[in-house]
Amino acid sequence: MKISSEKTAFLDSSVLFTAVNSPIGGSSKLFILQIKLITSKVVLTEVERNVRNKLDSYHLDRFFMLVNQLTILNQIPDEKIISEAKKLIAEKDAVILAEAKQAKSDFLVTLDQKHFFTKEAEKFLQPKRIVTPKMLIELLET
Repeated sequence: MKISSEKTAFLDSSVLFTAVNSPIGGSSKLFILQIKLITSKVVLTEVERNVRNKLDSYHLDRFFMLVNQLTILNQIPDEKIISEAKKLIAEKDAVILAEAKQAKSDFLVTLDQKHFFTKEAEKFLQPKRIVTPKMLIELLET
């Protein structure tokens, strides 16, 4: 299935953090593909905090460079949707699942397969698909 450039992908914290930390991995490759990458202020706040606490100072420059390539959603997480998400996924991930549901995107891109790759989470996000960076790259290249 060929994905058109009009498609959008919502990046979660795990993908953005990994792209900051590893410039040659699959998460980083997303930034050179023909797809619109979006994320939320909640994701950005979490990733910036983790970059500052866990990585070297030069990673912060890479974080801001990547952020400049993203579309940042101007949305407030909907408490009702978060409450629904908490019934399906670990509490710490519920806000991300809810924001992905609210976002006008075609994909939620995550590395957290344990929590997000469940039948319940997939049903919650339909018609959006939950994918890893590798899965999305493969969809774009076929």
